[in-house]
Amino acid sequence: MHRTPPSATAADPLLVPLTAPQLRLLNIVGDAVLENLDWPIYQYVEGRMDHYGLDIDEVFGSLPYLSAQHLHYSLLTRDRNGTTEDSRVKLTVAGMGHLPSFTTTSGMFLRVLRELRKRRATATYNPTKVIEVVISGSELIDTLNLGAEPLVGMLPEILSGEPATWHGTPTRIGDDWTLTCSRWLRHFGHVRDIHDYVERLRAWIMPDQPVAAPTVASPLELVGALDYLDVVWQLEFKGRPLVVLPSAERTARLAFDANSAEEFDSRLSALGEVLKGLRIPGRDKAVGTMAALEQYLSARLGPEPMTRVKPALDKLQLVTQIRNAGQHVDASTKAARALPSFGLTYPISDHRLAWGAVQAHVVEALNVIRDEIRMSGAATNKNAASQP
Repeated sequence: MHRTPPSATAADPLLVPLTAPQLRLLNIVGDAVLENLDWPIYQYVEGRMDHYGLDIDEVFGSLPYLSAQHLHYSLLTRDRNGTTEDSRVKLTVAGMGHLPSFTTTSGMFLRVLRELRKRRATATYNPTKVIEVVISGSELIDTLNLGAEPLVGMLPEILSGEPATWHGTPTRIGDDWTLTCSRWLRHFGHVRDIHDYVERLRAWIMPDQPVAAPTVASPLELVGALDYLDVVWQLEFKGRPLVVLPSAERTARLAFDANSAEEFDSRLSALGEVLKGLRIPGRDKAVGTMAALEQYLSARLGPEPMTRVKPALDKLQLVTQIRNAGQHVDASTKAARALPSFGLTYPISDHRLAWGAVQAHVVEALNVIRDEIRMSGAATNKNAASQP
């Protein structure tokens, strides 16, 4: 049997290491594809699984998947005939990620995906008429120099099996085929690898559910929370200020509402500048601000307080991801995944509400960090006072 899978650090359930029976099933399908340049039929796969004493339905049902409404996406799929003996069993791109022998095939898919997205983004559109962006398979293969890829002949089948591309299902025209570049390709701009692809797929199909947002009692509460944290920091650590506010004009932005995308971006930029400018003693400039703050506090607060501080620091780090989405198109996927943590969904439609939610969550995070620092100092003082 082939040795396995992707990195153990893969976060998405579709890409975590498989059990031995699951990997056996994928290898049976993969080996048949490489030998016959076609998908194997269900009877063949079932027979091979029987040979190894494994129940195909049990193993098939145990595979990780993502599901939303009528969409079900896993490592393997079966064609429309369901489980009849002649139905074909197919690898998805996520499934290919577990088989080293399919590295070039999954790479071919990602190259095609990037090209299709580029064609869609650079097409010439008509202000009064819908334009279909269509590309032929032969042109696609020539443009990307895919002729030498072993499974290039199966490319139309692979594309029609992926949510990212099945909206433009390949259509046969004589000896060639064409593919329509659908609007959904916008979710996959500059996709890097399978892990990035699956992450974007999940963010698009199954976005995290927003959490309830706390409320901000005063427009000055955010600035007040920063001031309070700074006071506690200086009292407990007897050092330089932690918080260094930018200019009075930029600091004032934190107290105003955001009534447009531009104002929302302006508020986030001011907040991001404050967070990025936190002064952590002994910080290595190569280490990010929140990572440096986590290192500094871990060495002084201990494990239990850090279980509460770490999520608060992560929340502050997410502010940067939301801010970047307003300035860099390719950051939109990370923003889509960050926004639910603030009780928001992507894209943002009500910027006033969004800024209020960000303020509230940031205040809550700052208060947690402040309280843990203060309580840790109080405990230390109490222990010192109890010494004879």
